[in-house]
Amino acid sequence: MIYQGDTDMPLGDNSSLYTTSERVDIAFNNSNDEYDTFDYSALAVSFYFGNGTTADDSLVNFGKNDTVVNFKQIFDGNGDGIVAFGGNGVLDIDRTGSGGNRAGEAQITVNSGDADILALRYLGSKGGDPNGNGGHVYADASTRLAGFTEGTVSNDNFNAATGNFTYFYDTALGLNLGGDTITGFGAGDRIVTTTRIHNGPDAGALITFGANGVLDLPGEMDGVKGDIGPAQGGQIDFGGSVSSLVLLNTVAGDGVTYYYYGVA
Repeated sequence: MIYQGDTDMPLGDNSSLYTTSERVDIAFNNSNDEYDTFDYSALAVSFYFGNGTTADDSLVNFGKNDTVVNFKQIFDGNGDGIVAFGGNGVLDIDRTGSGGNRAGEAQITVNSGDADILALRYLGSKGGDPNGNGGHVYADASTRLAGFTEGTVSNDNFNAATGNFTYFYDTALGLNLGGDTITGFGAGDRIVTTTRIHNGPDAGALITFGANGVLDLPGEMDGVKGDIGPAQGGQIDFGGSVSSLVLLNTVAGDGVTYYYYGVA
């Protein structure tokens, strides 16, 4: 059995957004610039759009583990958490409402290297630490599969007692996904991550929580202990109803590996 942590503290400090993702600040230069993820050393890149004039910028080679962080929430006409690009492949990140006269000043295009990305999903917001490391987070919409309930970068509360749920944590983003609480988690429920939770050399090893009863999520690196430094990908408190998980299945497809965990 692999014990995750040796502290008796509850949920820790999950207030800082960035862990291993490399933050790239989009320049306030009123110029149409191109930002290529291949120009940066980190596996995960986070493009930050602050409150200023950035003009029309292009993000290229944007991967499944890359993110857009905006200083405000991007307009979402139907409120479903999926922000679709226009027919011209452009997203108005400063848009204030429906209609051509409310598009705002800044627009972006996003390309994966193979094709244009035409929808982003909203992963909530984090207020940030004293250094301003927060914002509203967006990532490729296709990574969240149908039927997934996603844990955002905020501190989420879920109730699994009313059915069978699959809770998705996109840990490959290299961001802190908050300190979540899941009550009623049972045999039919699943935790799905995009990097492997620390469980020693045996991929099927029982993951037993530390004295705090909290699951420490990994960062963008497979199998790194979640409560060591920048690898922290957030935490889940099951309210004492779950004390261990086991890896049940691994599914790879479309550039993403999904790790499915359930109760032993």
